Amino acid sequence: MPVTYVGDMAQHFITTRNGSAIKSELSMLAESLSTGQVTDVVQHLGGETAQYSGINHSLTQLNSYAATARETAQSLASMQTMLGQFQAEGDATSNQLLLVSNSSSDTQVTEAARAARPTFDTMVSLLNTRVADRALFGGAEVDTAPLASADDMIANIQLAIGGATTQAAISAAVDTWFDDPAGGFTTMGYQGDTGPAVQKRLSENTTLAIDARADDPAIKASLKSAALAAVTHEMSGLDVGTRSALLQEAGIGLFAATSGLVGVQARVGFVEENVVRTQTETAAQTTALEIAKNDHISADPFDTASRLQAMQLQLETHYAVTARLSQLSLLSYI
Repeated sequence: MPVTYVGDMAQHFITTRNGSAIKSELSMLAESLSTGQVTDVVQHLGGETAQYSGINHSLTQLNSYAATARETAQSLASMQTMLGQFQAEGDATSNQLLLVSNSSSDTQVTEAARAARPTFDTMVSLLNTRVADRALFGGAEVDTAPLASADDMIANIQLAIGGATTQAAISAAVDTWFDDPAGGFTTMGYQGDTGPAVQKRLSENTTLAIDARADDPAIKASLKSAALAAVTHEMSGLDVGTRSALLQEAGIGLFAATSGLVGVQARVGFVEENVVRTQTETAAQTTALEIAKNDHISADPFDTASRLQAMQLQLETHYAVTARLSQLSLLSYI
């Protein structure tokens, strides 16, 4: 019968390798017992990983949808806040301007116009608000401010008014600047996207459209009336009667624009409601898939503890045998 001899170095290598394998298995079992999940999923599932991979893929998609929904919800909440402040500015200024009458003194008219001038600046600033460095009211164009600066627009409107000095002529010039599809507000004032409403995909079957932009007719109507009051302040050379009439017209316009702004807020609120509903559905699906995933990779605590104890005994035996072998020497028998 042939005899196979193993040299000392080879024996040392084999012993070290076996010890490392036992310690590695012991470490994996300890981790499984601690986390409650197996460390080798493929081995645990016997190579049948298709369903497990499908669950992971679905969870990745749901996490992506959830992130989009959170971002969308944040943007919509900010839009509602800005629209609320925008409307409040218009309402407050409207109340002030409607106090102006034909019998108001030059000082009263001048003061009303002066107080109305910052309203246009504030409205423009609100519409140019950015959240997470993204413009809210520019549609798909999120890198550029939706509106030009208030000062630039007022200066451009004054150029359009030119030498007009009557209420009708000035009012018509402001109307034309805001309503002309080939100039004024369309080409100089509004700098955002003019395409279809922004689409947000929040789940496999849910896509929501966000259409609140700074060029919305209701928003533009408020800006037009605020701009009319602002240019009245800049045109201090007009007689008191003309300035008074312009301010009254601006006040009536701001008041009339309120219902349109409420409509814009309602549309945003409808999208917000759908986002919340979709978030709830996504969270429920995620929970169900997490449970299914855990069922695939959970480690039986009793079985794992038994195997851990067996491996611990095996490692102790390995150390004992190694120590015994290390004591063997030819000199001990001479």
